[in-house]
Amino acid sequence: MSTVETPLLAVSLAQFGAGEPVVYLHDVFFDLVTSDGALPRVLDLLSASHAIYAPALPGFHDLKELAAVAGIEDYVLVLADLLGALSLGRPHIVGTGLGGWIAAELAVHRPDVLGTLTLINAFGLRVQDHPTARFFDAAAPNPLGGRREVRELLFVEPEGAVAQELMPDFPEDAANERFFTNVHAAARIGWAPPAFYDLQLLSRLGRITVPTHVVWGSANLLVDVEHGRAYEAEIPNASLTILEGAGHAITVEQPDDLAKAVAGFIDQHDGVEASPS
Repeated sequence: MSTVETPLLAVSLAQFGAGEPVVYLHDVFFDLVTSDGALPRVLDLLSASHAIYAPALPGFHDLKELAAVAGIEDYVLVLADLLGALSLGRPHIVGTGLGGWIAAELAVHRPDVLGTLTLINAFGLRVQDHPTARFFDAAAPNPLGGRREVRELLFVEPEGAVAQELMPDFPEDAANERFFTNVHAAARIGWAPPAFYDLQLLSRLGRITVPTHVVWGSANLLVDVEHGRAYEAEIPNASLTILEGAGHAITVEQPDDLAKAVAGFIDQHDGVEASPS
């Protein structure tokens, strides 16, 4: 891990792989590169053909970082400043869940800093009759113990081996602390009503000028597939890939299928200059 200074805060950054640059923005759980450098499988697969830059979003490595960010605009500023500091030109931006929301906001406000956009199970939209599920209620401390409620939102197989390994009912103290650190960090922009979405974002998606790939799990219970269809419908030059049988935790339940879908789109646009904003 390295540290990149920006005007708002110092950003922890993992860098690995070789090839054209891909900046990956993580979700609340499962796809953040840990401080010891352990790579989620989906990122390991993508790094076989591309240089991956994986920043930790504010608060996810250190909750004190949250003092520097008050709203979604600050996340956009941090990322734009980070991209400027890295001098990557116009890289591919890939965002999952929470990271997908921030990636979409970046593409709306600063389409000049990215070459393509990939949104995976992204938060960020208010879709009529398809509200985002009550994540923070499910993730709240349970006096009786257990994480079944939040597992059911995230995993297609909440009692399966992957879900039980990554989100056990009674984790060790260090894993329990990481869980609530991540929830706390996500709450900075996800907690206050409207939870996990920006009322203005849907109407602004037409400002995105780069090729966009929307990837969604058909069985996502946290933010359902109609959100993916809304992103596709409102973003010019967007395509939608639905992975059948995948839920919100797509990065760990179907990492190979996800990496194949993401890499296929990116490979089509390697070396292709995006349209000017």
